[in-house]
Amino acid sequence: MWKEHPQAALRKTPGLLAALTLALILISSVASAQLVAPATAETLSRETPSAQSPSAKSPGERIERLQQRLDQQAVMLRELRNRLDETDTTFGLISDDSQDSCTPGMKQRVDLIAELPIEDSCDVGAAPQASRTLDYFVDYDRGWRIQPFDPQQHPFDLRANGWVQFRHHGFSRESQSWTDNAGVTRPIRNRNAFDVERARLALSGHLLDRRLRYFVQLDGDTDGSHMVDFFDYWWAWQLTDRFQIQFGKRKVSASRQWLLTARRTRFSDRPMANDFFRPDRTVGIFGVGKFAKHGHYEIMAGNGYRTTNLPNSQTDSRFTFAASSYVDPNGDFGGQIVDFAGTTTPLWRLGHSMVYSPQSGNEAGIPLREADFLRLSDGTRLTQTGALAPGTTVSEFDLWLYGVDLAWKYRGWSVTSEVFLRWIDDIVADGPLPQTNLFQHGYYVEGGKFVIPQTLDLNLRYSHVDGDFGSANEVAAGFNWYPLKKPTMKCSFDVTHLDGSPLNNASSDILVGDDGVLFRSQFQAEF
Repeated sequence: MWKEHPQAALRKTPGLLAALTLALILISSVASAQLVAPATAETLSRETPSAQSPSAKSPGERIERLQQRLDQQAVMLRELRNRLDETDTTFGLISDDSQDSCTPGMKQRVDLIAELPIEDSCDVGAAPQASRTLDYFVDYDRGWRIQPFDPQQHPFDLRANGWVQFRHHGFSRESQSWTDNAGVTRPIRNRNAFDVERARLALSGHLLDRRLRYFVQLDGDTDGSHMVDFFDYWWAWQLTDRFQIQFGKRKVSASRQWLLTARRTRFSDRPMANDFFRPDRTVGIFGVGKFAKHGHYEIMAGNGYRTTNLPNSQTDSRFTFAASSYVDPNGDFGGQIVDFAGTTTPLWRLGHSMVYSPQSGNEAGIPLREADFLRLSDGTRLTQTGALAPGTTVSEFDLWLYGVDLAWKYRGWSVTSEVFLRWIDDIVADGPLPQTNLFQHGYYVEGGKFVIPQTLDLNLRYSHVDGDFGSANEVAAGFNWYPLKKPTMKCSFDVTHLDGSPLNNASSDILVGDDGVLFRSQFQAEF
């Protein structure tokens, strides 16, 4: 049988009711028989032949003894009746009168049945089944969870979440090729393909102590050769209620829409300007905290600006530093940039971010793979030979990024915007350069409206990238359909026009040099 857990009541069963009812009948029968027997002192004296002996008890003493037994049986009857009443109690929150307090607390009664197989032995009689205590239970709460009944005694918690984006994208080119600043001409291809863009599984919770948190996220997609990748994994220690320090791999703390999960983007993916300027993931130390009533901030020191999956042999010895913060002055903005809930009060979010990332080559002056991410505003890699001057290769530079972001939503309407400023200073190459400093800037603005609340929203976007070597634009329109009226499942479609992309990002299906029209259709579901 199962032993009743302190926080879980035994489920009402016919066997339990029958046993308790039989006990009540037996005790009542015995009590009635004893009430009839000791009627008078004369009857008592006739019952016992030795009643007149010196050692016999007087009739009064016998009656008092029987009365005590009746009182004890009455108490037992009340306890059994109480247990029967408890089995009829509705499951849920009930008052806990066992606490020694003038204000009793609450406890939760849960409906619980568990069955275990018993292996009987043919040679030896079956041993009685030992009682068991349940320490953990499985439930669904914004993901599948394993939780302890008593968090103090068993400090362990696990939540599993997952989501998948299945996408079709097609690109129709308007130019045959493009030529970069180094004079290299490359073809522009038409594309038409199905993708599993993001198939992710995240595990999170705490262990050993409620302050010791963990997070692991696995990712598989067709862009990554169908391989499973450890995207994020870190430990965290909750120093206070408003500050947490994290150790491991996660996103560099800059660019608001980059820090936003890709499940909540307005279109199938992020804006072109955001992907051109944003950093990526790195291994480092991160501080995450809250300020004011609805303020959030992050600070970090890590290996690099974009060092995802790079070994230490391909990164330099200089750290990258970043910080980001935002404030919601009119109430909690939430995790959705679209107004899915149809807020009745205007909500704002204002934030900014900054990154300093010095880059250096190896002893021979050859650039490391860590520096390959940076491109000129026409799409040429900065470390490509001839990018800034014929025959020269850049190996070192300092990068500064600053961004300001603004978001607003009200009654189904929503607008999101971000401005990026990036300086590339102290450029060093293996030959003379016409300039050692570059400045790039860009922005995006996007907005939309739920024409059918929690079901259908229409969206528009414009983004722009500019710099010393050219500029590029993105114009997009699309819609999201939520068939279950829940943000956990949506179907998206958008059309994007590009006039020469400086970005190369397979995740957003925008490749460097793209000049034409991009179509994307996507189904997304999560648990």
